[in-house]
Amino acid sequence: MGRKSSKAEGALLMLAIVIGLPVYLATRIFQTIGVVIPVLAMVAVVAIAAWANHAKRQQHLAYLRSKYRDEALVQRIVQHRFWEGQTQEQLRDSLGAPVAIDKKLLKTMTREVWKYRPSGVNRYRLRITIDNGRVVGWDQKN
Repeated sequence: MGRKSSKAEGALLMLAIVIGLPVYLATRIFQTIGVVIPVLAMVAVVAIAAWANHAKRQQHLAYLRSKYRDEALVQRIVQHRFWEGQTQEQLRDSLGAPVAIDKKLLKTMTREVWKYRPSGVNRYRLRITIDNGRVVGWDQKN
């Protein structure tokens, strides 16, 4: 009668395949063609990734400069800063989309609390309060 394998044995087998197969293939490649070509290929991949990241950053900077036309404001947004009086659009460009938004409609204004950096279930390390489309305050926990 055959023995059933446990989940742990299956996971160990998958781990051996996921790690062992690439290591085996890499050693076979190194033995066949030497070390220089694979190392140059890896350096080329890293260089291309760095260049693509730089190009993406420059494109984002150009977009922000054309949108806001104020270099000091663009630099604050690029540095992921927030401040009182900042518009919702500037805040979204600076910190990205919030994880959650609480909205309250009061008699004379609209209040939203944008939540960032989750630290648990319904717990956030950064809450930014927005009244009528402008940042009026925040609560930041370390």
